[in-house]
Amino acid sequence: MKLGPSLGEGEVRCAASVERKHDRHMVRSSSAAFFLACAWTCRSLECDTLQECATSSSFELLQRKLSLSPRRPHVLFFVADDVGWAGLGKHRTASNAAEAQGKAETMTPTLDALVEQGILLERHYASSSSGPSRCSLISGRLPRHFPPLPEGLSTTQMFWNPADNVSGFYGIPRNMTGIGRKLKDAGYSTHFLGKWDAGMATPEHTPLGRGFDSFLGHLESDFSLYNATYRGGVSESLAAELGCNRSIKDRAFTYLGCSADDPRSCLPDACFEEAILLRYAMKLIQNHDPSTPLFLTFSSQFVHPPLESTKSALDLEDKIQKIFASLGVEKRIPWTTTRKRVAANLLYSDLVMGKLVDALKEKGMYEDTLVVYISDNGGGTHLRAGANNYPLKGGRFNEWEGGIRTNAFISGGFVPLHHRGSSFHGVIHIADWYPTLCSLAGVSHFDEAASEANERLRQLGLPLLGPVDGRPQMEHILAGSNGRADALHLSKRSLLKWPYKLVTGKQEYSFWQGPVFPNCSSDRPAFAYVDVLGHKVRIDKNDSSYMVNAMVEDCGDGCLFNVDADPGEHSNLASLPEYADVFSDMLEDLRSLNLTISRADQGQPTMKACMQAFWNGGFMGPFVDVDDFYTTPRSPMPQALEAAKRYNEELQKLQKNLTDNAFVLQAAKAVAARLDPESLTRAWNRRPHSLVDSSAKPRSKMRSLEAIMVERSGRKQMIRSERLHKAPEADRRCEEIQRVEAWTPEPIRLVSSSGQRDWTTGVFFLLAYVKSG
Repeated sequence: MKLGPSLGEGEVRCAASVERKHDRHMVRSSSAAFFLACAWTCRSLECDTLQECATSSSFELLQRKLSLSPRRPHVLFFVADDVGWAGLGKHRTASNAAEAQGKAETMTPTLDALVEQGILLERHYASSSSGPSRCSLISGRLPRHFPPLPEGLSTTQMFWNPADNVSGFYGIPRNMTGIGRKLKDAGYSTHFLGKWDAGMATPEHTPLGRGFDSFLGHLESDFSLYNATYRGGVSESLAAELGCNRSIKDRAFTYLGCSADDPRSCLPDACFEEAILLRYAMKLIQNHDPSTPLFLTFSSQFVHPPLESTKSALDLEDKIQKIFASLGVEKRIPWTTTRKRVAANLLYSDLVMGKLVDALKEKGMYEDTLVVYISDNGGGTHLRAGANNYPLKGGRFNEWEGGIRTNAFISGGFVPLHHRGSSFHGVIHIADWYPTLCSLAGVSHFDEAASEANERLRQLGLPLLGPVDGRPQMEHILAGSNGRADALHLSKRSLLKWPYKLVTGKQEYSFWQGPVFPNCSSDRPAFAYVDVLGHKVRIDKNDSSYMVNAMVEDCGDGCLFNVDADPGEHSNLASLPEYADVFSDMLEDLRSLNLTISRADQGQPTMKACMQAFWNGGFMGPFVDVDDFYTTPRSPMPQALEAAKRYNEELQKLQKNLTDNAFVLQAAKAVAARLDPESLTRAWNRRPHSLVDSSAKPRSKMRSLEAIMVERSGRKQMIRSERLHKAPEADRRCEEIQRVEAWTPEPIRLVSSSGQRDWTTGVFFLLAYVKSG
């Protein structure tokens, strides 16, 4: 196993000495924080080594100062969304023309520079989808401790089990302490911006309930970037204060922020949600008192579909050509719309990080800041998502390395000088950040509130709350040791026991991407499901076509890999006699750990969630025990009460219809046919027994697409999707596909109620709430 640099003798003495001093004066904290403080102090004394600093005449005085006032870093925690392994320039190579083009299209100069000034975390694991990962991050628990998602459903955010007001909801159980609360209790100023997706049923589930002083963003998982927040929307006055002086109320926009009615009328870039979040984050930094430690979480939507962007962000050609020229590379593979949008969003995300770092430097806080960058899971590899995990296998929604091994690094002035530019190869789980940050803040990661709740839950016979099972990792990162050499329960279908990994069951999107993906030869994998008001409906009803189109690999009882020697998971060791004991032991470990999965019942969807959305003006928010949570009270006007009555009647009708399988399938057909251009182009080429309704096809576009598609027979299921076509035929074919991809479908309306929002507006009103992955 490859590990990073180890502690020198002087460094160990320095850390130990400071820790001993600290023990006599105050409640003991983690030695990791004091090791970092020691390293920083030595730097201030201009010593060449920590050993030299340890013998300095001034060091005893500095030790006493540290023991009385430990150095707690400011923390900038950046959570990226669905960024693939190849979405970080540092993970790109240029050993051939295709790799050089992929590297040129991955424009992350700020992130790459931060990696050079920090520590690249090469074995950072998370869940294969957003919700469990974010719950682990906020609570410090592995995913098995959260209420499981029932079969056949894609989301339970509107569910409630009144018999269990602790765990009977989506997300983190109510009485678990969030990382925001832990750091707030340690004296930090805490703020959360962007995507939450860790529960919202009660005020305690929200960022404010988890200990954050402020929150600007979205509670649900998928949303439009031109959208509203859950406390009454982004008012025009607030939007103007944060740089957007345009009214967006009751208007529909395209993915570029242009009017759906008049594509020539576009919102300024300042109205882009990421820009609004950035402006608020910079305002927080500018107004912050540096004497108080800051914990700022910036949770980006990039690069999660729907891949919305700005017109200016998509103007990439000049930048790309300059990079090509510097690399001496001739561009050979034309753009596809999705790949270009992903590249634009990666660049925009990189610019956001750059501005946050610049703001910290201008405030004089950067030298005391720990920057953490992670992705919540691997990149989505179905053609609608277009992310890239090259050279790893798979992506989001599966247990291959491409789905759960994510980009991560630490940087900032708080990282000791002699560790900068290094890589750490020990195993880290996203849940480990909870105890790691607690240790740096000088507080215990033990969850006292959950422990107290368990006493009552035990009396009531309800499911107990699991303990924090994340592990403090900073000492391991600095020492170059693996803090997770034992069995790590990744999910009910996978287990890591370094260096071996066990994967079981059917895994969708099982293939290896090429350096430039998707490209004009990419016809699979298609997205396998559509979401109809929480119902997960498979598009291909025929099993054989589903297996092909979704590129499903069935590991059955288990596939075994040595991911240290074989990170691409090419060689299944399960059937080899010399690995029989390893395979058997890991199967037993997985079976035993699966018995500990939460059995909490989330109940059923509740009308309370829908009615609360109505009173919120068309967006979801807490709906249980809300009391005076909302800043905007319900309107007592007669017309509002009459509208609420009509809405309630429609909800009851819809709720009844959702028990009718024929209704759900009909709605799924509409969604599948109009979901988005990328999925639609591939759906047109499926077999007649597909769920997709051929009568919904725009005939002219269908004929045009068929004319340019290339026949593919005998294609292997496991492929590298990389074809280098010859121009100009390839260019013409790509241009035609892009025209189809750029087509904007009509809005989906499942009900005819007046005043309801369609899905293109980005304001997800429940009656037209149709997610697509």
